[in-house]
Amino acid sequence: MKKRSNVTAALLSSVLAAGLILPAAAVASDNGQASAPLENLALNKPYTFETPYPRDSHFGPIEDVHLDDTGLQLTDGVFGGLSFSDKAYVGRLWQGYRTFHLDLGELATIEEIRVSTLQDLPNGIFFPEEVSYAISDNGQKWRHLGQVESALPTTLKGPAKQTIAKTGIHTVARYVQIDIPAESWLFVDEIEVIGRRDKSGDKLKPAKGPKPDEGYPRPGSKQAAGIHNEVLIYTGEWQYQPSDWISFTKEDFKPYVSYVDTDMKRKDYMFDGFLFLPYAPLMDGANYGPTAGKPTNKGHFEKFLDRLFRDDYELGALNEAVKEAKADLRGKNYEAKVVIAIPYPRTDQSDFGDVDGDGISENLNVNEVGEAEALNNRLKVTKWFVDEVYKRWEASGYSDLKLVSFYWYNEYIAHQLSELDHELVKRTGDYVRSKGATFQWIPYYFARGWNDWKENGFDAAAMQPNYFFHANAGPDRVGTIAQAAYDHGMGVEIELSDAVLTDANLRGRYYAYLDAGKEHQLMKKSYNVFYQQVKTLWKAAQSKVPVEREVYDRTYLYVKGKY
Repeated sequence: MKKRSNVTAALLSSVLAAGLILPAAAVASDNGQASAPLENLALNKPYTFETPYPRDSHFGPIEDVHLDDTGLQLTDGVFGGLSFSDKAYVGRLWQGYRTFHLDLGELATIEEIRVSTLQDLPNGIFFPEEVSYAISDNGQKWRHLGQVESALPTTLKGPAKQTIAKTGIHTVARYVQIDIPAESWLFVDEIEVIGRRDKSGDKLKPAKGPKPDEGYPRPGSKQAAGIHNEVLIYTGEWQYQPSDWISFTKEDFKPYVSYVDTDMKRKDYMFDGFLFLPYAPLMDGANYGPTAGKPTNKGHFEKFLDRLFRDDYELGALNEAVKEAKADLRGKNYEAKVVIAIPYPRTDQSDFGDVDGDGISENLNVNEVGEAEALNNRLKVTKWFVDEVYKRWEASGYSDLKLVSFYWYNEYIAHQLSELDHELVKRTGDYVRSKGATFQWIPYYFARGWNDWKENGFDAAAMQPNYFFHANAGPDRVGTIAQAAYDHGMGVEIELSDAVLTDANLRGRYYAYLDAGKEHQLMKKSYNVFYQQVKTLWKAAQSKVPVEREVYDRTYLYVKGKY
């Protein structure tokens, strides 16, 4: 998705939004002959409006509340108001894109194509950030007309409407295709094809759209920062006992660095990538997430760093665990690669703290200082954080670790919080690369910006299927995400929690990830990322219960490409 550095979307007048077409009179063509009057060629025409992937058994039934009851709601000439409950709207929920296909029934001159949409942020309804258009005269060869961006702010609370239109087409065609991203709720009330019932337009010349970045990020590649299999390692405060539960000692790391037998003796290496992230909630009510709790400040960012750079926990402990593994497993090549998360500089923080030494606390609050100033101040924060990581890394002098990458903590591009959120991500990625590292991301299921990961400045991205956490989702969910990931050059995150050890159903869900990873060749052809509930695999490795231990053994087989 191209961002709004150059806004080209057409926000039509209230006359057009109401579906009225002016003028009705015919006009002369270049050869002096009268052309047919402009009209809505799509009016009352049947169409299809579907996801390119299989309907999701979790989200599909939810979106049926706003079903296309007649199969003609998007071409019946009826526009909705500002309430999403208006029956004129067709609502679609996540699941990637929606592709609109229309057969006009005959060749005609198409002048413009319009999509009327709603935004209502409190109800999770977003304008599509862009709409892609294509036309064909035979339904086989297409002329891709490019993308048109939303003209209204992504932060506009709403409810508000706009029509996103591709104008100046003036081409003879019969078929129309429109791709509209659904990143949360998408509400559309009408799609119009404005033109003339004649062939006065230009002859259609097929033109392909931009070539997608197909394929997975190769394991061990430069794009993947040399990582084959990466595991998420959380650190943070814990209000329960043991209070240091969300921390890792040298012994905690042992079954992650090495594959161990039931007596905890090392037999082989396991993960070669370790992504360190802060556990989101803090004891003082602050939260590293973008909207939950109170906004984090400089002190919270430093607390995360203080936890990471300890001798007996986290990075210090990992270094010692790797050192011991190398002593036991001589003759095997191994390099432990570290990825560190950059906490999200929140757009509601007015007093972050001074990071550039000018004695002034950075104000990141978009509503108080505006988009441009907030962007500058947020970028100061991310650069300061990266610099602080390197300063502490060099001071620590780890003998057996390599810092290879940084990770963007927020799991979606937060355009509802800042119009320039993508610009912050992109500039942060540029800065990370200037330091010699890569920049990676793990968006949740079809999260906002998922298919823009490269344009937003990431070197590698892996999408979360979230199948493990959605009880109504079918096992085909993982395959769907694998296909979408392949189509857009991404990897897939594998997810499990402690419940796999005691719940047979959830254990089966975890194995569905491994099954799909083998079937779709993620196991061998992609770098793999594993999410766990703090120490799930540590628990599995130590368990004397066969079905629990099997979780660890199967994970090892997958990591080694032998599943």
